Amino acid sequence: MAPSKAKATSKAKTPSKAKAPSKTKAPSKGKFHLGFGLVNAPLAALAGELINYRHAPALVKRSDGKSEGDILGFVKGLRLSAVLIYYFRDKVEGHGLEASWGHLLDKGQLTCSRECDVIIHTKGSIHRWNGTDRPIMDFKFIEAAKARAVISCKSILTSKEIDKEYPKELKKFGVKKVFLFAECSSATNFDNLRKKAKTAGYADLCCLYLTGPQDYIEMNERMWYDFGNQVLAAVK
Repeated sequence: MAPSKAKATSKAKTPSKAKAPSKTKAPSKGKFHLGFGLVNAPLAALAGELINYRHAPALVKRSDGKSEGDILGFVKGLRLSAVLIYYFRDKVEGHGLEASWGHLLDKGQLTCSRECDVIIHTKGSIHRWNGTDRPIMDFKFIEAAKARAVISCKSILTSKEIDKEYPKELKKFGVKKVFLFAECSSATNFDNLRKKAKTAGYADLCCLYLTGPQDYIEMNERMWYDFGNQVLAAVK
């Protein structure tokens, strides 16, 4: 557990588009908890990376004044879910579990679920697409009975982006715990979004960072840490 004295929430403004956002300050000497920092490191790095792309888009301007050449939204979304998979692989590997991207297949293998960004499951899959030592993609078809939890990933989370049907659909495949993870949401609206997510059937909501007026950015590392432990407790 992280020590109670360690500050887990950082607040900072992103500078102008030509500059990278300032780095989150580590707790002062004597207050830094090594395990806490190691666990959060992949998410902290991802947050810094995606904040840059979100708040400092491509500088090339067309004749109409609009920017162009930004990274495709789908690719940024895939980057988000991929790092989350790597993060949870490290957390669950000691418990005989895997983290994968894919579909769940029903008992008779007649139908599959919608895409699952992150599936925490017992080891093994029925089939995988392009999964090699150096894969372009690694998409798995997994027996629903092997799934312990699913995490749905979103980019900018608003009330409209909370899919109320998704937890219900996965429940038909026997998945009891469905979590929601977003790149970002409004800082002032986060508590409301979390409440709506839980009402819709999600076990909990976590955001990589929160946004506000005048390029306000908030990264709550305590929330990341607690979310990871909550998912781990659900799948053990």
